[in-house]
Amino acid sequence: LLEERLSARAAALGAWDDILLARARIERATGERARIHLALASALQSVGIQPEAGEALEAMVVTADRFLDRQAKVDAETLKGTWLEDGIAGTGLGSVLDQLSELSKALQDREAMRMRIGKMQADKTGFAEEVARLGAQAGDPAGDEAPEQGSARLTERLEQAERAREARANLLLDVQKLQDVQEALNAEIAAHETTKQQVLDAFGVKTLPEVAERDERLRERDGLQSAVAELEERLTSELALDHFTQARSLLESADLDGLAIEKAEIERRLSDLDEAIQQQLVRRTRATDKLDAIGGDSQVARIDAERRTVLLEIEEKAARYIGLKLGVMSASSALRVYRERHRSGMMSQASDAFALITRGQYTGLTTQPIKGGEVLIATQRDGQSKVADALSKGARFQLYLALRLAGYYEFAKLRPSVPFIADDIMETFDHLRSEEVFRLFGEMACVGQVIYLTHHQHLCDIAKAVIPKVAIHELG
Repeated sequence: LLEERLSARAAALGAWDDILLARARIERATGERARIHLALASALQSVGIQPEAGEALEAMVVTADRFLDRQAKVDAETLKGTWLEDGIAGTGLGSVLDQLSELSKALQDREAMRMRIGKMQADKTGFAEEVARLGAQAGDPAGDEAPEQGSARLTERLEQAERAREARANLLLDVQKLQDVQEALNAEIAAHETTKQQVLDAFGVKTLPEVAERDERLRERDGLQSAVAELEERLTSELALDHFTQARSLLESADLDGLAIEKAEIERRLSDLDEAIQQQLVRRTRATDKLDAIGGDSQVARIDAERRTVLLEIEEKAARYIGLKLGVMSASSALRVYRERHRSGMMSQASDAFALITRGQYTGLTTQPIKGGEVLIATQRDGQSKVADALSKGARFQLYLALRLAGYYEFAKLRPSVPFIADDIMETFDHLRSEEVFRLFGEMACVGQVIYLTHHQHLCDIAKAVIPKVAIHELG
């Protein structure tokens, strides 16, 4: 297709050169025609013939021929029977010769004009034939239109061809640039693919999302390891031990109930010591004031001795207070670590249960520390979160049930299981959420006995559908 267009373009350019040559000939012939037209008009005017405005040259030539023929007949008739019929006398020879000279010039001009008109017509015919040939060669036959219109159309097509050639050259340049860009991109893609394969091989997976997931897990693992190491170091430091294994053994053998009671007792004693210190400070201030107000007798020595005694007593009680305060801090830290260790599994189970009960409306649970404790937060499907107090009534019931289920599993890990009893907690649940709850109850039944009390018959039907082996007891 490109070779055909190039061939057509070369043919069009050759035709355009022929058109330009024909145009030059036409312009020369047109100029000559105008000059002859002006001379013939002047000659006709000289013999009394006034040409019409805009009269064609051919018409003027015909008029001149008719005039000459008519004048020749008139001259013949006029000279018939005169001395000029047989010849010209010597006396009138000069004037006759002048007239003949002028007539000869007129005849020569007429013949030249006829020749020029013939050439112009031949050029016109050649121009029309050339335009027709070029039109046929270009696949655009002229038809009945004038050659000038065909020439203008071919000129326009040639200009379009020139523009198309320039556009093609620009397109070829753009294609080359795009090919260069494509090669660079292919090289970059190949480098990325190599790097990607190295990363996939390093992580032992097949896709980049799996790499991102593995990387996130590794980061989470590193963060957890750092947090665990920090907690171990802090716990070891607060318990004044050399190794964390000693602290863990100490905490595992500790009685949490006893520690809680001891903590409360220590806090009460610290409160009493704080009050005693305040009183001693007040007494010290008063003693200082009294010391400044007394003179220099033996009473000064006695007061100084009392002051020393009070200071020693304050120092002793302050040391005891500091020891008790450190013990309370250690006990609090130990209790916090214990809760964190045992709460993570319970929180995970509660999150899974809450997500299942809400059928994915909430994806999990988490906690956020606040002043004086922590607050429970529910994470929604769209990524937003709500505190437990901001949940709807039904959602709070579902959250309460999820926490009870997780607590029951945590309790059953450490102690013999006891019956789990729930009293119509699903009164605000819809049909689908009730099915999920009964499914969870069915899984709990593998750990311990589950008892659900209700006065809604449709819940009994749901329980039968979800747990075929359920035992339903109707109370009178």
